[in-house]
Amino acid sequence: MVLVFFFFELSFLSACTHHQQSLQTGQPLSSIRKDGTLDFIHLDNSVKASIDIEIADTIETQMKGLMGRSALDDSSGMLFVFESIKPQRFWMKNTPIPLDIIFIGENGCIVNIVESATPMSNQHYRSKGPIKYAVEVRAGFAKRFQIDTDTCIRWQRS
Repeated sequence: MVLVFFFFELSFLSACTHHQQSLQTGQPLSSIRKDGTLDFIHLDNSVKASIDIEIADTIETQMKGLMGRSALDDSSGMLFVFESIKPQRFWMKNTPIPLDIIFIGENGCIVNIVESATPMSNQHYRSKGPIKYAVEVRAGFAKRFQIDTDTCIRWQRS
């Protein structure tokens, strides 16, 4: 009985130690499926940032988006590829992590950015014109990497 208790106690302490180490890193693990990569490109063709992307290119995946995801790091995001080019709107229903939503025109350049969209909100966030793409990244990403309307994207599937 004492031996069983010892092994239980040892496994419990190991689990706690591992949990504390994970918390100390300060970076949550990404919760995306890697479908490709995306670069944010400055006007001079230099890369401002690169991320792994999960691609939402069906009605179903676009409606779900990042709902229910609990973590997203600065090296990951979701790319929405729309069939038709028109103004789009997003909301944060059932999305517990704050996001930047980057709206992108057919030419691959940014139309507008919504910074730090409110988690779990029914508020609608709209593009300021017709778009072909949108990228969702962790809140603060646009500011950290100086992503603005002078930035374009280049992406590819894995």
